[in-house]
Amino acid sequence: MSRFSVQRLENGAFRENAWLAFCGEGGEAVVVDPGDDAPRIVAAVRAAGADVREVLLTHGHVDHLSALPGVLAAFPRAAVRLAAADAAWCFTGANALPPYAVPPPPPPHAARDAADGDEFRVGAVRFRVMATPGHSPGGVCYLALDAGEPDAAPLALFSGDTLFAGTIGRTDFPGSDPAAMERSLARLAALPPPTPVLPGHGPATTLSRELATNPFLRHDD
Repeated sequence: MSRFSVQRLENGAFRENAWLAFCGEGGEAVVVDPGDDAPRIVAAVRAAGADVREVLLTHGHVDHLSALPGVLAAFPRAAVRLAAADAAWCFTGANALPPYAVPPPPPPHAARDAADGDEFRVGAVRFRVMATPGHSPGGVCYLALDAGEPDAAPLALFSGDTLFAGTIGRTDFPGSDPAAMERSLARLAALPPPTPVLPGHGPATTLSRELATNPFLRHDD
């Protein structure tokens, strides 16, 4: 597939990764987890000559969605996807975190449920929703696949706060579930090892690297 690329923008008090995915030659783009600094995100998309078709939220914590209103103001036709289990609370006062000077944003007018197994296409990329609760009740990952080559290895896994380089997301927050996290990690471990992993915080990695080095995924004989 030609011209699939990603750009990482680290933003906000928690140094959250907003990922921009450019999905082929037609200028279609996806924003994953616009956590802060909407002007910077918008400027990066426009600098690439792209248009945002989807905003994908891996979970509901405010550090992953506080820039949502600004992104939607610039790209009002963009769809928003978020699992219903997190949509139920993430736009309320239950989502306030002290380092943020503003409350959680209002809910978007037309958010779509990111349900396990859902698939949708943006440009030349097919995205598959994988439910990965544990860090939050409605945590999901988005698996990016080449729409023209169904048997090709995944292009990327946007893992949110489920899987990081060398570690995993915390499971001591309200709504977290350590047992659910174990099941979610087992799902991710079954993906093709070459899969690039693009997490919600920290550097990019690969599933093969995490299987070999991450103590939460590694299973030594």
